Amino acid sequence: MVADAVDPEVGLRPLKGFKLDFSANPGFRKVFFSVKCECTTSALLSVEVSEEKTFSEIEKALPSLVERLEIQAKGFGRMSCEMHQRMSLGGSPNKKTQ
Repeated sequence: MVADAVDPEVGLRPLKGFKLDFSANPGFRKVFFSVKCECTTSALLSVEVSEEKTFSEIEKALPSLVERLEIQAKGFGRMSCEMHQRMSLGGSPNKKTQ
């Protein structure tokens, strides 16, 4: 449902079958997306929805969830490739790739 509501122009790609559990909130469904820059750096974005939410409740919250995802994706896209490189190296400008 979330993946279908995302604007394709934003460049978010749903990651089906991606099952990382970074959440401190058990009982939530996680939907993961990636967004990629021309410098080949990708960002991982996600949305969590409580398993207790009804379809109607999710549908009502969907515009807000999608808007937040799209804002994050656009923010990643506005970052420089140099900043993406720093992110992929763990944020330290002194680290070198091997």
